[in-house]
Amino acid sequence: MLAQLKQVKIPAADALGLNDVMAIYQALQPLMPVPQTGGCRLATRLLDILAEFDGLVLDGYGVINIGDGPIDGIAELFDAAASMAKPVLVLTNGASFSSARAFAKYQQWQLPIARDDVLSSRDALMAAFADPSQTPLSQERVVGVFGHNLEPLVGDQVIFYGCDVDFWQRAEALVFLGAIDWDEADQAAFETAMLTHPRPLYVANPDVIAPQPNDRFSAEPGYWTARMMQQAAKQGISVEVNWYGKPYRPAFDMVMAVMKVRLGGNFDPKRIAMVGDSLHTDILGGSSAGMTTVLITDHGLFRSASALAYCDACGIRPDWLVNSI
Repeated sequence: MLAQLKQVKIPAADALGLNDVMAIYQALQPLMPVPQTGGCRLATRLLDILAEFDGLVLDGYGVINIGDGPIDGIAELFDAAASMAKPVLVLTNGASFSSARAFAKYQQWQLPIARDDVLSSRDALMAAFADPSQTPLSQERVVGVFGHNLEPLVGDQVIFYGCDVDFWQRAEALVFLGAIDWDEADQAAFETAMLTHPRPLYVANPDVIAPQPNDRFSAEPGYWTARMMQQAAKQGISVEVNWYGKPYRPAFDMVMAVMKVRLGGNFDPKRIAMVGDSLHTDILGGSSAGMTTVLITDHGLFRSASALAYCDACGIRPDWLVNSI
């Protein structure tokens, strides 16, 4: 199923370019929802087509902010949506910290959004962990959580990388939350642990990269997990990887539940716009959930490239291509 992953070239984290990122996503695409074909209609600003929708779901990085600063015009978009009584949710794949932390950041930027309207892939993972029918982890099973500089999960049988002795040996299942300060030594330990003792891995953030200022990318858990999976595939080792966040269904189930509260039970998902900068997470996930998809092209993943060429190359075509918010 992942034959392409064995062959794809995965550069070092500090050498990632857009073509590398797209190649990694393409190698992982067999695990993702089936692409739906959109019309790639063109607009200059999201504000110009706001009347097309009853509500918006915005990605975080690449739509609301680049790095630690808000994108110009985001407050205007929120104000315009509020004046038209259109709910705006945020759905971020960031999982190092709780969505409450993201909400606090948006408050600092004076964005008019309610706490319950900020959702994250971390929330989707935690909801699954609370439901034994979704995640069959017994209370007696030791869960190892890793990633640096993150807000830890709570639980009696939870241990933490860098804090608990014999972490890799004791953990019976692993949770990858975030990749801040993750380096090659950490990756080597992760790969050795998974290849010598395969165990269930739960990845809260499927992103390969996040856009940063000055046309840089930061490597995210999806990148490091793809590297581990590639080594496993080359050695013929089967590893169980469970993904949360966009493009996977658990994240969009949360969105639909909140939109049902905001708009009523008879709302049309096609009248909800999933707005993002990534084809393989925002657009693919939104279309598979029955939403209208809007790819932002002037900031985020495709800010220095032709987005339409990449749409054609990977077969993921949004309903709208919009320059900016």
